[in-house]
Amino acid sequence: MELSAGDLRNRVELLERVAGLNELGETTYSYQPYDPPRKVWSQIVPLSGQRETIPGEMERVAVTHRVTVRVSSIRDLTTDMRLRYRGQEYQVIYFYPNYKQNAWTEIFCKLVIENGVQSF
Repeated sequence: MELSAGDLRNRVELLERVAGLNELGETTYSYQPYDPPRKVWSQIVPLSGQRETIPGEMERVAVTHRVTVRVSSIRDLTTDMRLRYRGQEYQVIYFYPNYKQNAWTEIFCKLVIENGVQSF
C-alpha cells in the first residue's frame, strides 16, 4: 500500500530525555517537550498487543505501534526520544527508512504505561 501525505492524520509531539537531580543528588531522567515544542504529522498504526498475568495479581501489557513520518520532519531521531499523541506516550524502540518509498521513516514504538496508570 502506497502512503501519501493525506494519510498523515495524527499530530504527535516530540519529547526529549532530560537529565536532572533528585533529593539524594542522583541523576534521574524524565521526558519533557522540546522548547519550542516540536510537533509533526504522522500515521499511527497499532501492530500488536500482549497481556499476561504475573504473580501478585498484576498484569503486564505490551502494545506496539508503527508511526510513519516524513524523513525531513525529524532529522535528529534517536531511540531515547518519546512521542506523545492525545496524552499517550510512545517509547521509540527502533526506526528505519521505508525502502519502498524513500520519503518516509517508520518508527516502531511501545505504548508507555507507568506506575500501573494507563496514559489514555
